[in-house]
Amino acid sequence: MLSDYIDSHYARTRLALPPWPAAEGEIEVETCVIGGGLAGLNTALTLAEMGRDVCLLEGKRIGWGASGRNGGFVGAGGYARDLASLVRAFGVEETRILHDLAREGWQLVRRRIETYKMSGIGRKDGILVASWFNDDDGLQRHRDFMARHFDREYQFINRAAMAEMISSPRYYGGLLDREGFQFHPLNYCLGVAKAASGLGARVFENSPAIGLDLAGAEKRIATPGGRIKARNVVFAMGGYQGGLYGNLHGKLGRAVLPIATYVMVTEPLGDNRLRQAIRVPYAIGDTKFATDYYRPLDDSRILWGGRISARLREPSHLKAKMLADLTKVYPQLKGVDGDLAWMGTMSYAGHKMPQIGTLGPGIWYAQAFGGSGMSTTSMAGLLLAAAITGQDDRYRHFARFGLGWAGGDLGRLAAQMTYWGLQLGDASRVARKN
Repeated sequence: MLSDYIDSHYARTRLALPPWPAAEGEIEVETCVIGGGLAGLNTALTLAEMGRDVCLLEGKRIGWGASGRNGGFVGAGGYARDLASLVRAFGVEETRILHDLAREGWQLVRRRIETYKMSGIGRKDGILVASWFNDDDGLQRHRDFMARHFDREYQFINRAAMAEMISSPRYYGGLLDREGFQFHPLNYCLGVAKAASGLGARVFENSPAIGLDLAGAEKRIATPGGRIKARNVVFAMGGYQGGLYGNLHGKLGRAVLPIATYVMVTEPLGDNRLRQAIRVPYAIGDTKFATDYYRPLDDSRILWGGRISARLREPSHLKAKMLADLTKVYPQLKGVDGDLAWMGTMSYAGHKMPQIGTLGPGIWYAQAFGGSGMSTTSMAGLLLAAAITGQDDRYRHFARFGLGWAGGDLGRLAAQMTYWGLQLGDASRVARKN
């Protein structure tokens, strides 16, 4: 049975492209990429740009998972694990290398949007970090830390200036990152797939990998209608392995925690009502431990994201819960209705860093982008394509993070309890503030 997209704002506003075919018959290829999210798509596109023979298998639709359902924030160089933690663990020089690799991915996203003249992207520059706490010194220390070690420029926004931008009793000052941007993630996925296909990559939808034989130089991958022979296999399934989705490769599946997150769009507010709350075009995130992230859309809706859960099923009354989160931040919007809400599944590693590497000759992987994958997936595709073609081995910078067991059901329980603890910590700090 053919799969289609879940009902989301992105699916409703996606490009009207015909579906890609399912894999059928015998297919021989140099590299087979498994997974049609951004990690797999960018690997396939980079290989196609290099003139290599590549196919991509997606079990459902291109960008069907978290890559096409997220908040649409594209950071200029970061990971789920904060850079200060990486500096403490590995020093400034190595952390700068990691930062610059992520930044290279961010630059690649921008360049590909322009090079391939992608439509429906809706790119807008600027990500505003709004502080939930009265800590101007901390904000300025972070600004100085990023400038000193990573040549990044953040603009400090004091409380008065923040109130001119967004009107919320919850916020103090903030930082503005003019390099980060927002876009339509599903249309970007479709644009990458279209670009790869145009360069000769064979893209297949509704073609889940259901069998593997990875022994020997020639790998074999079975789909319901096709049999692929390839010298290289790239696993890029993210959070859609293990648990509800089956575990195609045991070691890779055990190394990630699939974590659900949620997004909602409101009804159109009209420009006047929207401006009662938000008067800037930026994507916005806050500094709570359990963060909210959101952005105004062109039709005066607000796209609102937040919450995480170790349960991989959509909770009841999701839209109402997301609206309650929104009106805690913007009480003047009480009574606004939600249009629709949906969930996506991210993959996290215990160390909160991407897992990019090899399991042996011809077997590669890219996963665990931890909610920070809009630019780092492009980086992963670049690194893996360079490794597969023997151009360089920069992917080895991620070898230290490894594929340690993520804990399975116990790991998800621990993640959920940690999140609940962070929510309580946020509430406690807010209570002290008030």
